[in-house]
Amino acid sequence: MSQLHDHAPPSAIDAAEAVAAPRVACVVVSFNGAAWIGDCLRALRASTVPLRMIVVDNASSDDTCAIVRGFPEVTLIQEPKNLGFGRANNAGIARALADGADHVFLLNQDTVLAPDAVEHLEREAARDPSLGILCPLQLDAGGQALDPTFLRYYVATHAIPYLTDALRGHTIAPHYRAEALPAAAWLLTRTFLEQVGGFDPLFFLYCEDDDVCARAKHHGFGIALVPGATFRHLRGFHVKQAQPLLKHLRRRGSRLRSQIVFDLKRPEARALRHVWYALGGHLFTAAQQLFVYLNWRETLAELGALAHVLPEIPRIRRHRAVCLTRGPHWIGLSASGRVGGDPDAVVTPSPHTAPAPGAANPDAREASFSTQSPKQ
Repeated sequence: MSQLHDHAPPSAIDAAEAVAAPRVACVVVSFNGAAWIGDCLRALRASTVPLRMIVVDNASSDDTCAIVRGFPEVTLIQEPKNLGFGRANNAGIARALADGADHVFLLNQDTVLAPDAVEHLEREAARDPSLGILCPLQLDAGGQALDPTFLRYYVATHAIPYLTDALRGHTIAPHYRAEALPAAAWLLTRTFLEQVGGFDPLFFLYCEDDDVCARAKHHGFGIALVPGATFRHLRGFHVKQAQPLLKHLRRRGSRLRSQIVFDLKRPEARALRHVWYALGGHLFTAAQQLFVYLNWRETLAELGALAHVLPEIPRIRRHRAVCLTRGPHWIGLSASGRVGGDPDAVVTPSPHTAPAPGAANPDAREASFSTQSPKQ
C-alpha cells in the first residue's frame, strides 16, 4: 500500500483552504534522486505560476524522501516498490485530478525548470484548445545549448519547422506542432487526460511517452513544442558506464522489449497482420546485427526481448484495443469497476484517492486508484 504524506501543518492547511487551489499540479517521479530532487523542487518553488507539487517516490533507497520532506508544501506519495516511470506518474496524475487540477505538469527529477516555463505552456494551451501535450524546450545541463538527445531524436525528426526557423534566424513562433516529444517535461490538459488517459502499465521504462503521443494523435489531440518555455536536463541516469554482460543484456533487452511493445500497439496499424510484420522486423534486426555488424550482444538482447514479448501478445492486443477508445485509461475508474477498461487490471483503493483538504470533490471517473496486474 502506498504511503501518502501531506507535509503542511494544520495551520498551513487551513490557510491554503482560504485561497483557490493552484490550476496546475506538478508531478515529479523520483527514484534514488537525492542528488537532484532538491534543486528540482526549488526551481518549482520559483515558478511564476503557482504549482501544487506532488512527488511520487518509487521506493528510493537513498535520502530522496528525507529531502522531499524538507519542502512542506509538497505532497509525497511513497510507493512500496518501483512501479516504473509510467505507473508512478499515473498515481501522481490521479491525485492531481482528484485535487481539481486543470493541467498536470510532469517533470523529471533531474531537471531545473525556468521560472516562467509553466506560464508559457499554460498560455499556449489556452490559445489552442486542440493541444493535449505541450513540451518546453529541453536544454543541456549548462543551459547554453539544446540537449543533444532532445535535438537528435525529437527536434530534428519531429519538430523540423522550429529547427528551420532557429537556424535561418526567422522569428520563433509561440509553439510548433510535433509528432512526438519526450515526457521529461510535459504539460497535459485535463481534457486530454480524461479522453486519452495516462501511461500504459505495459511499459516499465522507455517508449511509454511515444505510446501516449501516438494515442494523442489517434484521438485528434495536438502535441506542441513551446520554445519560450525552457528547462535544463541534467541527465543524472544517462552517464554511460561499462557493465557486466548479463546486466547489459537485461538493460538493453528491457529497452528493446518496450520498443517491440510500442510497435505492436501503434494505433494506425492493422491488427493481426501488423503483429507479424513487427515481430518479423525485429527478428530481421537481430540477424542484421549478427551477420552484418557482428554485434552478437545486440542480437542476444533483441532475441531475449522477442522471447519476453511473445507470451504477452494477447495482453498487448487487449491494451491496444483499450487505447483505441476514449477514456481516462489507467488513471480513472470505468463504469465496469475496472481501471481504464483493462481486463487485466485489478482496482485497489489507495491513499491517492482522497483529495487534498479544500480541493474539489472528484466524480467517480476521476477517483484515484492504483493498477495492479497479476501478470505484471
